[in-house]
Amino acid sequence: MNRGFCNSCHALVPMSRVEREGKVFLVKSCPKCGATETLVSSSAARCRSKRELDPGFACAPCGALNCPECTHHRAPTFAFVDTTNRCNQGCPMCVDGVPAYGFAFDPPMSYFEKIFAHLATLSPRPTVCLFGGEPTVRDDICDIVALARAHGLYVRLLTNGLRLADADFCRRVVDSRAHLLFSYDGDNPETYRRLRGSAAILTRKQKAIENLRTSRKPRLSYVTCLAWGLNAPELPRILDFYHSQRDILHGVYLMPLVQTWDPADFGLTPQRMTTEDVEAMLQDAFPGQSVQFISLGLASHFLTIARYLGRQALPYYGIHPNCESFYLLVSDGAKYVPIEHYLRKPLPDFVGRDLMALERRLEAREKRWETSALGRALGTLGLKKFALRWLARTAIARLVVRNVRIGRLFKGKGLGKLGHAFMAFLEVLARRKSSGIRRRHMSFQ
Repeated sequence: MNRGFCNSCHALVPMSRVEREGKVFLVKSCPKCGATETLVSSSAARCRSKRELDPGFACAPCGALNCPECTHHRAPTFAFVDTTNRCNQGCPMCVDGVPAYGFAFDPPMSYFEKIFAHLATLSPRPTVCLFGGEPTVRDDICDIVALARAHGLYVRLLTNGLRLADADFCRRVVDSRAHLLFSYDGDNPETYRRLRGSAAILTRKQKAIENLRTSRKPRLSYVTCLAWGLNAPELPRILDFYHSQRDILHGVYLMPLVQTWDPADFGLTPQRMTTEDVEAMLQDAFPGQSVQFISLGLASHFLTIARYLGRQALPYYGIHPNCESFYLLVSDGAKYVPIEHYLRKPLPDFVGRDLMALERRLEAREKRWETSALGRALGTLGLKKFALRWLARTAIARLVVRNVRIGRLFKGKGLGKLGHAFMAFLEVLARRKSSGIRRRHMSFQ
């Protein structure tokens, strides 16, 4: 039996997922308070499709619901480190600032030294996410980033971006090489007035964005909070903004607004928005085209394939399939198009079945070669790693050729398309920069 905390008395009570009218509800049965239910998904079909493709991961079963003291977990792939609860924005719905806490939290550098030193002992080392409050209100935030990086940790910094409107401070933060997750809710001042408490915030964010664009190779992702009755209809325009930033943009996070505040303190009470609502909104932004999401946990599962390609896998291994979703938009030079424009099948089929099957085959081959005569012989000759890498990359290339519409990758039509493909091949042999090859010959930007 699944259990959860009662919404009213917080006792541990029986809980179940119920599908009704194409939606998913979380129903809790409390002997004291009665039954309560919460909408967790506006689309049972989308929710179910991600669960069906979940590969799972090795873990010890646990029913204690006492995560802070749990000793059965794997080493984390992500570590959220609170830097302060002070903030320079004062969103009226915030429950994580000084007013909500009743005191200021500003730990000394020795606090971070202990945390980072411990995280550096884990294998693999987790990504560190610095958050608050607003981390940039600390004048020593760049020193904190430097300390984490000195321990070999990759650092993400969540920020509202307001202090980045100061060009000198923006330069110092960018030079720290932290990956910035910048809060951006669109270009409508009314959204900021109602959601963040002041329309003037937008002007400062726009100045910060100008500073980032003139900085040297910023590591930047945007985080957009969407709400019914506010900026939800503006998503196509927000996507156009993302596209204009694509030369410095690593990714975007679309987050549904979740009501965590007391309506007596903040009067905004929009209709509940779920992850699947956001997925449907992105689908609606591309009429006539397929936009089918996968879970972020599934997208992060390809550790072996990433290693053979000399890349780092996404650091979200083990995330619950209905926690966060993942999709790829690709620039054709003029606008974003769904990745499925270039695929012969829906993204869930390609990733969840074909790519996952290849991941498991590569893992199995590595294990076989640890004890097989062939593996031992190649190891003796010093050829084992080379052979594994060559076989893996060949298999990956075959999978891509079978599943990608190669013709759509190149510019032109007919013989012109063949000409672009041939020139791209020659430039690859000549070791030209991949960015230049894509710009000159490919629609896949």
